[in-house]
Amino acid sequence: MNITEEWQAANTARSALYRWFADIFARELTSDTLDGWQHNQAYDSIHEAFTSLGLEQYSDRVKVAIDNLKELPKDDRAIELAADFAQLFLLSGDDSAPPYASYYLSNNKHLYGKPAEHMLRFLDSQQLSLHPEFREPNDHLSVYFIVMSLWINNSIEQQLEMVSTAQEQVDFLDSALLNWLPQFTTHCQKIRVKTDLYPGLTALAEQFILEDREALATIVN
Repeated sequence: MNITEEWQAANTARSALYRWFADIFARELTSDTLDGWQHNQAYDSIHEAFTSLGLEQYSDRVKVAIDNLKELPKDDRAIELAADFAQLFLLSGDDSAPPYASYYLSNNKHLYGKPAEHMLRFLDSQQLSLHPEFREPNDHLSVYFIVMSLWINNSIEQQLEMVSTAQEQVDFLDSALLNWLPQFTTHCQKIRVKTDLYPGLTALAEQFILEDREALATIVN
């Protein structure tokens, strides 16, 4: 397999993982998804992907959190996770960790700030639009993940030049995501919630992006 074929293969996996994270943070986990993780070992293949990237310890934390949910009554698991999701991502103030870039990059922690405006312009420039049922601001964490997934897919379909595309994605991750994501992740670890699933997922997401950025920088250099 030559380097171009390796790049295409890696992009397929990258796109899938970015899309997976976009779905995770966009809405509460459904009972069906949770049952798949717990009983059908659906998370195992995802865990293998993260392990191949050197992120086993962060994915192990998520696996442990999934296993620990079995200590709760089956009918209560999705309810408890929905409560954790709301506590972490939907409430306002310092007792939650809002998943919006504006909250961390503005002095007054207001939403709909410059990051939301920048993302709107970026979406327009790439001729992308959000699903009409997604009613969150443009600088919601899931938007950054879905943009990366769609961008990677586009690079596969159009066979965009590898080095320049990698550089553009490094610049995007640096300027649009990694300038606030560490604050968000740290904040998530401090919020008191019933389970460790979402704090574990936020830590895994940050490390995945850092690993992806490093891999892209290697291509550029």
